[in-house]
Amino acid sequence: MAGRFKQAMFGAAILVAAMATPSGNAHASSLMTACKVDVASLCNGVKEGQGRISACLFAHGNKISGACKPELTKVTRSGTFKRMVPAGLNALKGTERDSKFREICARDIRSHCGGIGSATDRILACLYAWSGRIGKPCQAEARAILSGRH
Repeated sequence: MAGRFKQAMFGAAILVAAMATPSGNAHASSLMTACKVDVASLCNGVKEGQGRISACLFAHGNKISGACKPELTKVTRSGTFKRMVPAGLNALKGTERDSKFREICARDIRSHCGGIGSATDRILACLYAWSGRIGKPCQAEARAILSGRH
């Protein structure tokens, strides 16, 4: 189940697929170089691999340094990213489905995602970044939203 959660979370699906190509590896390398300070300050403790660092940086988009932004933008504007991000995630905000998600994931959001804002796509990216430490009920809710069962 945790493996399916990791695959379902858009950060993984998007970035693992992107990094499977030579240009994806180049993007990952230049992202890690340009965003070294951001990773240390915003994503300290996030386990590297499977797009978790990129997901963390995306989640903290409002705090990313000028040096990091262009590299992160390359990742988030990729065709792979756009195909994998479920359309309308932020449109869920304020709905009954969103309230249920936020209630079930409240502890995990509070523990790992404070200060990223309230956009649903950023919260889901943050939860993916910390996926190894997220509770099973929250994993199931995130998976349901990302699979379109909302």
